[in-house]
Amino acid sequence: MAMADSFERAVNDLVSKHITVPVDNISISYISPKPQLMCDEPKITLLNNKKQWGTMTIGVKCGNKTQYLQIKVSAEGRYFVADKPISAGTIITDALIRSKLGRLDLLANSVILNKQHIINHIALRNIELDEPIRTSMLQQNWHIKAGQMVKVLINGEGYVIATKGKSLNNGALDDHISVKLNSGNIVEGIVTQEGVTIFDK
Repeated sequence: MAMADSFERAVNDLVSKHITVPVDNISISYISPKPQLMCDEPKITLLNNKKQWGTMTIGVKCGNKTQYLQIKVSAEGRYFVADKPISAGTIITDALIRSKLGRLDLLANSVILNKQHIINHIALRNIELDEPIRTSMLQQNWHIKAGQMVKVLINGEGYVIATKGKSLNNGALDDHISVKLNSGNIVEGIVTQEGVTIFDK
């Protein structure tokens, strides 16, 4: 009995460390029978480690023998839904969404758990009231697009140089992007309201 309790604690620790987002509650049920352990300290690993919850497979190794069993991980936490109907083309703000507590394992994998991945993005389609926000519904609100000519401000100690260049990639506000200056040099800077700012050390 003590060994079985120790095994369950080890599985709980493994799953808890594997989940990378804040959750309020984790519950683990065993789909397969628990293994008959032939050693005091089995090596336990998650095989499908891209998933954070749902049905998962665990490998339990004692010496040269490995047994496999399936578990079901239920997790309760916060995700984001539309606080009011959102029309396609709308830039998402704090006022348009709210967090909701629920079973994360019952949601689609693409439901967004981090608010920063929603704010200032553009809705690609109409989003209904209380509908969970998914990555497929949004696109980045690019402040600068690849190939665009941009103003470049080079900030040095006691001086600012203004020049121009061509953006080599898309960038939202505060993103780091690469710019090819008119001189031919390629530099990296931060997207700001004014253009691209480079801090010259």
